[in-house]
Amino acid sequence: TPSSQSVLGLPIGQHISIGAPLPQPDGTTKEIVRSYTPVSGDHQPGFFDLLIKSYPQGNISKMMASLLVGQTIRVRGPKGAFVYTPNMVRHFGMIAGGTGITPMLQIIRAITRGRAAGDVTEVDLIFANVSPQDILLKEDLDAH
Repeated sequence: TPSSQSVLGLPIGQHISIGAPLPQPDGTTKEIVRSYTPVSGDHQPGFFDLLIKSYPQGNISKMMASLLVGQTIRVRGPKGAFVYTPNMVRHFGMIAGGTGITPMLQIIRAITRGRAAGDVTEVDLIFANVSPQDILLKEDLDAH
């Protein structure tokens, strides 16, 4: 059971899967699974934050938007083939759009936090959006 001191323990560059049995149009129930990269880190115990864009026909996004305090979800992970380690490359070139910023932000934050310990990795990010108002997590990105 999660506590106020629990952490995901997710390696930088990895993601989690959220699954839920959801009703289908034919009346059956089907396990639907989607992957998400947390935008919070293990230096923030007791919770994790996800950035989820809610689509009208989105199965998991609609379910997540309707959750009430005290309800639970199934989380699995870590998942993914990439794990960031400090100074693994001299320079990262990143391209993202929309909610695809979350794995990039996870790595950028790790690099920034690692500066004091000697991480000198340079980062360039191209983040495509329709308008400036569409820029997700803009304040966080500006801070880094």
